[in-house]
Amino acid sequence: MSETDEADREPTGRAEPERTDNSLGRLLALSDGVFAIAMTLLALDLTVPSLTAKGGGDVTSHQLAQALSADAATYWSFLLSFYIVASYWAGHRRLMRSVTTIHPALFRDTMFLLLIVAVMPFPASLLAHYASTPLALAIYGALSALASLMLILLTYDVRRYDPASRAAVTPADDTSLLSGWLNLVVFLLCIPAGYVLHANGPYVLLLLIVTGPLPLLHRLARHLRLGGLWARFRPFGRATGSRRG
Repeated sequence: MSETDEADREPTGRAEPERTDNSLGRLLALSDGVFAIAMTLLALDLTVPSLTAKGGGDVTSHQLAQALSADAATYWSFLLSFYIVASYWAGHRRLMRSVTTIHPALFRDTMFLLLIVAVMPFPASLLAHYASTPLALAIYGALSALASLMLILLTYDVRRYDPASRAAVTPADDTSLLSGWLNLVVFLLCIPAGYVLHANGPYVLLLLIVTGPLPLLHRLARHLRLGGLWARFRPFGRATGSRRG
């Protein structure tokens, strides 16, 4: 047998190189891209006022200040929506940081979350231009509530289908989950708030400030010996140590 024949036969006896599944990396890359684009599109409503000076002179600072103040609702909507979308990104990053086993449920939850995040510039623009309209606030609250609900569902599914993530749960993760539930309540309140409070309805969204200092509230609860109640609330408690009698 010639050397050429030997060379042709040799590779057939070698093992195929093991292929690694990069589904998780691709999912995270897609998620980061959607979040980044949605957060960027929120800024499209930030337009420069078009002013014409009286008498052909220059536009005064007073005129510019009046024009900018007239667009205050646009700035408020942008800052609020940017904060909300950024909190969704942070929550998703926290959940997926220790995932080792990709389950179809994680793809499903993430895709629904990205669907709502991608459309967030639309309700943000509605709120900016029609803040005093109850329907605009209701749409904003409903879509934000759906995004919060999908993030909560993703939390449960990550802990249900990925043992490594379930074992890596920290008190900060439980605090983040509680914050998600409170955010959901605030967004649901927005739906009737516009019809009850009328032009003051959007101020209900200021309740999101309350969900920020949750780590401090959690420590206070533990100090007041409310840890037993908190442990019952936790959906997937970690089994650490033996149970007390």
